[in-house]
Amino acid sequence: MDTLLLLLVFIFGTAVGSFLNVVAYRSIHGGSIVFDTSACPACKHKLVPLDLIPVVSFLLLAGKCRYCRKKISIQYPLVETATGVLFLLSFFYWSQVGFLGNSLLSLAYLLFITSVFIVLFVTDLKDGLLPNSIVISSIAAAAVFKLLFALFGYMSPTQLGVDLLTALVIGLIFFLIVYVSREKAMGGGDIKLVFLIGLAVGWPAILVGLFAGFLTGAFVAVMLLLIGKKRFGETIPLGPFLTIGGFISLFWGQEILSLYLKLIST
Repeated sequence: MDTLLLLLVFIFGTAVGSFLNVVAYRSIHGGSIVFDTSACPACKHKLVPLDLIPVVSFLLLAGKCRYCRKKISIQYPLVETATGVLFLLSFFYWSQVGFLGNSLLSLAYLLFITSVFIVLFVTDLKDGLLPNSIVISSIAAAAVFKLLFALFGYMSPTQLGVDLLTALVIGLIFFLIVYVSREKAMGGGDIKLVFLIGLAVGWPAILVGLFAGFLTGAFVAVMLLLIGKKRFGETIPLGPFLTIGGFISLFWGQEILSLYLKLIST
């Protein structure tokens, strides 16, 4: 594959990652995602284009605001870099596997779902919230994507129905868990998140997503207990781990299930 093309995809991804940082922050703390100009969270000084070059500006400024010299959160370059890498992964998967007809619509879908998962990972990890403005609008957008896939023949109407039913069933199961545990096991936002993941990845890949999400969550929880960062009874947000499971199932859900079935059949 053309190295220049891959570099351009990565650069585009870091630029989108810069925007996703804005979306994650303003969806929680307020402000227009489109019309408000970027400013330093500490001194409120408006940032100029030179301050906003993904990753590069952070390195040139040595991780400090040009105007007040307060430290810039490491979140910004990490999200920008991660988005660049995940866009590369999405592009490679789309071009090599032939995802949903290898159409531009399917590439847009992969990049959109990846971006949504990144935003929700950040908001839940940092602020413990899964904003309705992001989750609900993303559910609507994912449904439109799936409908277009069916209309253009990239997905059968039956699979579309199965994906919708998957989202409903998984959402209902999580609703019952939240209701019975009185939100002690997980929060209400997780219901909408698993509905989105179920719709996005479909059946049976959602099984891999849920397993991977709970497995990584349990591993991190045990590690935090061992190093003394958490005590028994304290909770950690589930959303970041569900989004990790969503990533895994989006790209490798079918392959992991096929490998598992092959292993248990031998």
